[in-house]
Amino acid sequence: MDPLTGEFVWQTDGADGGRIALTLSANAPGSGRLPETQGLVFWIADDPGAPGARDPEPLHYTEEWGLPVIHIEVDGPMTESEQPAVITVRDQQVDGAAKIRGASSTGYPKVSYTLDFQSDELSVEEWGDKSREHMVLTTTFDDNSYVRQKLSFDLWRAMAVAQDVQRLTPRTFFGVVYINGDYIGLYMGCDRIDDEFLRHMGFAGEGNMYKAISHDANFKLTGANGYAKTWLSSGYEKTEGPEPDDFADLDALVAWTGSTNPTTLWTEGSSRIDLDEFIDWFLFVSVALAQDSAGKNAYLYHDEDGGQLRFVPWDFNDSWGQNWYTARIEADVINDYTWNNRVFELLQAHPDAAAEIRARYQRLRDGGPFDPASLQALLDGYYATITPSAERDWETWGSTYQRYDRWAGTRNAYGDWQDFEGERAYLETWIADRMAVMDAWAR
Repeated sequence: MDPLTGEFVWQTDGADGGRIALTLSANAPGSGRLPETQGLVFWIADDPGAPGARDPEPLHYTEEWGLPVIHIEVDGPMTESEQPAVITVRDQQVDGAAKIRGASSTGYPKVSYTLDFQSDELSVEEWGDKSREHMVLTTTFDDNSYVRQKLSFDLWRAMAVAQDVQRLTPRTFFGVVYINGDYIGLYMGCDRIDDEFLRHMGFAGEGNMYKAISHDANFKLTGANGYAKTWLSSGYEKTEGPEPDDFADLDALVAWTGSTNPTTLWTEGSSRIDLDEFIDWFLFVSVALAQDSAGKNAYLYHDEDGGQLRFVPWDFNDSWGQNWYTARIEADVINDYTWNNRVFELLQAHPDAAAEIRARYQRLRDGGPFDPASLQALLDGYYATITPSAERDWETWGSTYQRYDRWAGTRNAYGDWQDFEGERAYLETWIADRMAVMDAWAR
């Protein structure tokens, strides 16, 4: 420390990454008073290229630029099969299992993961007030803005809060992933949609859960190809429930939605599904232009005590101005989703239901979660939190992204490649334009 200026300088190197706690003492020369002390805690980010670099120690290197670090230690390369793992988040270290997850994302250079905490549950402050047995780590490789998935889940939650209604709302957080000491990048941590999640949401969790995995999950008697279904539950897989091969409740729902008319759906449908929830689902995917999530990429849950089948949102790499392979989608696209969701078709065909759809949009728009200022505030909060981590992630993966074969020759047809800062600007502009389009649509 310079005694004249009070400036303190510490030259760090590659071995200094982690949490640093310092106690500084100083007193005025000749004052005769006891020194004043001040505690200071700060974090030094990992830099494998710095002199003296070493792998971060899981219980020491617990945050990176304020984000929790998820350390995964495994023997051998990660695969799509579970393997034993030691998982560390902050001061918690548990035994468990880890695997690569996803459908299209399994082919990405930066993949998604599922973690299973076998020896104990694990909590993350940013993830809510309950510990979990599982964690999904969703890749941001297909989203240069880094926020589309979290923005989608947070909007669904905000819609529920604004209306004071119960919705099944996956909880998310941003984190930085290391595997065996190697930096992997910025991820979104999320609930796995399973019985534990359902219990956290206030349900018994012992009922039937179905995941919509193709556009045949359309509530119609015909599949996405237009031909009659040989199996009414086509397009779904069963992920929870006492009888893995029993789809009777879902078959019955599809048989009814596929053959009923708008008036019967509007007057009697609430005995089978939560119509208000389906209206919210329609508005949700309309605002986000999540064209791959209006039928497929969703879960349906039917509690063991019966009642309504409930909706859980999932997977939003196709949203907010891009499709699933990151091609640009203009903000003025209007999709009524009648082709992939018959409930949406029937609701829009009934005058009272159609009026409620637009009225509800307006209620959620005026000072609510659909207000452009509210959406921008969410973005501002994200970027205040993740920008240094996003910049490091882009530095690590940006060149790989730009030459990734799946998107070669496709994205360029819609515009120039965007880096992190360019994609952030594109997303913010797109959302402002989108909400103007939605305002005109709702009038």
